[in-house]
Amino acid sequence: MVSPEGFLFLYSAHPMTTEFDISLLHQAARLAVKGHGTVEPNPMVGCIITNKDGEIVGEGFHEKFGEAHAEVNALTMAGESACGGTAYVTLEPCNHQGKTPPCSKALLDAGIKRVVIGASDPHEDASGGGDFLREQGIEVEIIQDVVCNEIIAPFVYRIKTRLPWVTCKWAQTIDGNIETPESESNWISCKESQQLVHEERGCVDAIVVGVGTVVADNPSLTVRGAPKYRTPVRVVIDPSLRTPLHSNVLNEDAPTLLAHAQGVDSSAFSSHNLIALPSAGGVLELAPLFQHLASEYDATNVLVEGGATLFEHIFSQNLANELWIFTAAHRSILLPRVNMNTLVDSLTTTLIEEQPSGVDNAMRLFVTPFIP
Repeated sequence: MVSPEGFLFLYSAHPMTTEFDISLLHQAARLAVKGHGTVEPNPMVGCIITNKDGEIVGEGFHEKFGEAHAEVNALTMAGESACGGTAYVTLEPCNHQGKTPPCSKALLDAGIKRVVIGASDPHEDASGGGDFLREQGIEVEIIQDVVCNEIIAPFVYRIKTRLPWVTCKWAQTIDGNIETPESESNWISCKESQQLVHEERGCVDAIVVGVGTVVADNPSLTVRGAPKYRTPVRVVIDPSLRTPLHSNVLNEDAPTLLAHAQGVDSSAFSSHNLIALPSAGGVLELAPLFQHLASEYDATNVLVEGGATLFEHIFSQNLANELWIFTAAHRSILLPRVNMNTLVDSLTTTLIEEQPSGVDNAMRLFVTPFIP
């Protein structure tokens, strides 16, 4: 998930939109991402309200699934000061009665005279708020802002593909190695980077690793030392079911799903959740797994944590949407089996965010193609 500090502020402005409008829309975007982990499968949305003199009088974001939307929270703060003012909202206001009333009607009732929208709503049931407001005589500008569309990318992708948004995360040395010598610590990244990963784990719906990682590292794949807004299901890609029965991923700290090849004897794992997948040459077809996570686990965001072989398979099957790469400043003493720098160079990517993470460099990239 893109952090509020890391936005690359690019936009395609409406002819009537000013730099001031864009700045407030991006301020609303920073609010929106505060809902990550608590609003899914809904989209993250932020809203700023200014009065008729252009002064900020209200702000809000969609804080929790099933509860008030961003516009309502911002209007509540603004009170009567919203009348005659402008609403800056990252996503087109909903126009239907769902778990909450339509936000388009709330803006109308508050006396808002102008609405600046960062992205159109792709959901058939909820869209149309912009048209409704125009019909009521309110000035509406839909900008299709890059930042606002980045924020809702997982929501849009799931609607259009019925697949969750897949983020591949790894730590590497500067020369592209994700493996460490047996004599060294398993950690390539610094403590600050590890903390960021745990914070993200607490916001996603599933964590996926290959069985090689389980055998080599015996990870727990749980949220530790960070807020736990969600309990992600642990998924092990294990074609031949060689996960040791004493592995940490099979404990009761969180649910676990083992993905194996069709026809494999699974009797030793009868007490665990399993999914049999088609395979070719020992490589599992992973799209049915991600479809299963979306339909049966209501997954919007999936974090894939390796190893290198699993990343190769996900990339070759065109299932990666985002890369999250922590790069340490040192080089590896090992020759990498898979050079991650070369692997990334083979993809078409767009840099979304780059910033220091302790002594590491952290980058997030979108992988093309994805459906914006």
